[in-house]
Amino acid sequence: MRFLCGGSFLISRNLIIEWVGSVNRRWSGGRNADDLMGKHCYSAIMNRRKPCVNCPVLRSYATGKQEQLEIRVGKDQFNVEYYMLTAAPIGDHSGRTLTGVVEIIRDVTAFRRAEEDLRQLGEFNYEIVENAPVAIFTINKKGEFSSVNPALATLAGFDTIAQAKDKLLGFNWIKNPYTKKCGMAQHIKDGLKGKPFQLWDFPFINYWGVPQHICFKGVPIKDKYGKIERLLCIIEDTTERVKAYGELMQEAKISMIGRLTTGIAHELNNPLATITANTELVLDTLENMKHSEITQHDLDEFKESLRVIEEQAFRCTRTIKTLLDVTRKKELGKTSININKLLDEILDHINFRRIPVRFIEDVPVHLSAVKGDFDAMWQVFLNIIVNAVDAVEGLADASIWLKARELPGNKLEVSIEDNGPGIPENMRSLIFEPFFTTKGIKKGTGLGLTLCYDFLQRMGGSIEVEPRFNRGTTFKVSLPLYTR
Repeated sequence: MRFLCGGSFLISRNLIIEWVGSVNRRWSGGRNADDLMGKHCYSAIMNRRKPCVNCPVLRSYATGKQEQLEIRVGKDQFNVEYYMLTAAPIGDHSGRTLTGVVEIIRDVTAFRRAEEDLRQLGEFNYEIVENAPVAIFTINKKGEFSSVNPALATLAGFDTIAQAKDKLLGFNWIKNPYTKKCGMAQHIKDGLKGKPFQLWDFPFINYWGVPQHICFKGVPIKDKYGKIERLLCIIEDTTERVKAYGELMQEAKISMIGRLTTGIAHELNNPLATITANTELVLDTLENMKHSEITQHDLDEFKESLRVIEEQAFRCTRTIKTLLDVTRKKELGKTSININKLLDEILDHINFRRIPVRFIEDVPVHLSAVKGDFDAMWQVFLNIIVNAVDAVEGLADASIWLKARELPGNKLEVSIEDNGPGIPENMRSLIFEPFFTTKGIKKGTGLGLTLCYDFLQRMGGSIEVEPRFNRGTTFKVSLPLYTR
């Protein structure tokens, strides 16, 4: 009995210590075991003037059975200690006569503190679940609700948590026809097999048959042996968010249609107005022919008006064709493209030798092949380089730089720089929108960069614009390398 934490004592009916088996300093006060014998237990051990209330030794003598009493020592909650006093009766050889009671003192402080920590943790977790703004509940292995919280009651359309518990606890969610129809039942079954899941803005119908959108997270809960006990479910109602997102998307579509319509009207209105004006001139010229002879000047004006009409009609045709190219999502090829060859062909097509622009090329000779559609990529780089030529038109030091380099992540970057006036910061975010242009009326439709952006997105690439360090603009085109 030497291993006991507090000590063991043989105590008489009048609470005198008759024998000491073991005792630690906490209960002996530093005295030897022999010094404790012959003294009252409540005085020598408990340091009290009278017996303990509900003394286990006296109760054991009275009942002839083992009795226990837990005592608390200390008033400070951080330093309090707990001890279990166990009094066991001892009989004679016949077992009929009670000859004494052995009292054993055990330190149960660690156990009680752990128990208190668990209690507080349980209360803390309970408060979290009960006051959480999201629905938290559990589903047992049968697919039945085994716990619910107030947020779930609100989400499901119940007036009180009591009503929710009455209706939901024991309700089999897997067998619910709405749960089956929307596909959630299968996710719950998978969760109960140990597969966690998360559903974003999932369309669902609640207990009352009302459509909702929810974010649903399912986490399998295992016992100490690793077996699935239940499924912890966390649900947030996203119905209003989905509705607001839909409204924003509709507003964005209407806004885009408005801008597109305005751009189309603006882009077609100018040439149509020119066509109308020149048509009136032609009609006036024809009318004059009835009353006078036709002079060479009249014929020249007549031909010029017809030439302008033809030019503006072709402009309308080009605008409509380009617009159709933007809206028609035809499939783009994704073949291996020799980027060195493609750039060389575009530069030969532009022929920088015949225009007053200094061209500086910094492109490695043997670049890796890129993946994409040859025709679409040709149009992308032709558009950007022609834009750069237009930007530096009329400058005494007009210069354009073409650079290329391979980047980490199987990417290749081609940059086109110019030292033109640049693009104002407040306009950079608009340059890829349809019909937005910084050029004059006859210079472009404002659809070139829109096409570039669209083509590159569909080929797995990207395009960025930024100001050049000194003056001008830099366009950076990122392309995926071709891999087999």
